[in-house]
Amino acid sequence: MKKEHMIGQALRGLNRNRLRTFFMMAGIMVGITVLTVVLSAGMGARERIMERVRVFGLENLMVWAGGPTDQVRLGQGTGGTPGVQVTTTLKIEDAQAIADEIRGARAIAPFARRGDSEASWRDRSYTTPVFGVTPEWRDVWDWPLDRGSFITDHDNQSMSRVAAIGPTVVRELFGSEDPMGQMIQVNGVPFEVAGIMGVKGTSAGGGDMDARVFVPLVTYMRRVANVDYLSGIRVQVRDLRDMEAVAADINALLRERHNLAPGEPADFRITTPTEITAMVEEMQGTFNLFLIVVAGIALVVGGVVVANIMLVSVSERRKEIGLRRAVGAKPRDIRGQFLMESTGVTLLGGIAGIGLGIVGNLVTKWLTGTPVLLTWQVLAAGVLFSTAVGVVAGLHPARRAAAMAPVDALRS
Repeated sequence: MKKEHMIGQALRGLNRNRLRTFFMMAGIMVGITVLTVVLSAGMGARERIMERVRVFGLENLMVWAGGPTDQVRLGQGTGGTPGVQVTTTLKIEDAQAIADEIRGARAIAPFARRGDSEASWRDRSYTTPVFGVTPEWRDVWDWPLDRGSFITDHDNQSMSRVAAIGPTVVRELFGSEDPMGQMIQVNGVPFEVAGIMGVKGTSAGGGDMDARVFVPLVTYMRRVANVDYLSGIRVQVRDLRDMEAVAADINALLRERHNLAPGEPADFRITTPTEITAMVEEMQGTFNLFLIVVAGIALVVGGVVVANIMLVSVSERRKEIGLRRAVGAKPRDIRGQFLMESTGVTLLGGIAGIGLGIVGNLVTKWLTGTPVLLTWQVLAAGVLFSTAVGVVAGLHPARRAAAMAPVDALRS
């Protein structure tokens, strides 16, 4: 039998039993819809992770005050940088030692921070992270400056009370007014706004990097926070391929400087872009796996429904099968027709499920802001899975129909 004729027979068979066809499609539609949403959301989340890692800087690593047992977390606080338990062991001298002794370090940017500081101007106030930094901060973070000036060496040496503020801080404190040259209060200490930072975006932890106030490191330590220790040190490596080696060298250097015995827990923590990516993707992967299992169960249930309805269809169409066999149809023609019916109905269900999945993605993005990334791989997966379910579910009914003896089928 020609393929065109076989396809026509299959389509007529599906059209004669539209309600049955719809029920067979329904289970597949649900499974493919869930699968499309899961894959699109998963790929979108991964792309967002990679964007944030690129913002973090692929050639940079971070040294945080506080060891692994101090519950270092990604994105704590408005600033979106890893939160650290208060420790006093990371010093400016440690940063200088890294700059002097780690050959793989191109540049370093020590900083001290407080995530819940209050910045105010006139009758407006805004709770924001305040960072005490050195001039190297801008270069190491590749942080744009919109106008004015950033922190200078002279500012640190003279403990100047100048500040560079992010766009979010500008919006919250000044609205449409020009902040340049204005005096703001940071935890009660006056600072002159000397610079406006450019837009940096979202951090690896999801925080607003534009909601920050930068002041000279020494000024922050002496006049704002009254501390003699750092929150962290950002290190830019010379060669990306040496990232892990540089991290190991810094680890050894700081352990020696802090007099830590072999096996004793470190009082600092080193974070690399690879570690951040692995950490977030592991959490995302676990969630995606759960949803894919749910989608798989829906597809299996849909396949069972298709198989059972096809078996009922074979029993009800015995005379049709017998008549076709009597006029010359071969077993492979009967088998091919029923396989095409099952595959066709699941493929249609899959296409409908992809359409519903796209709508679901748009609704999800609109309601929650969750990113989605619909690619050809997602569409191909929907088509492939729905076709595979149709073939598997229709195989046994098709074989049973092909195995009927023409005489017995006509007598039933």
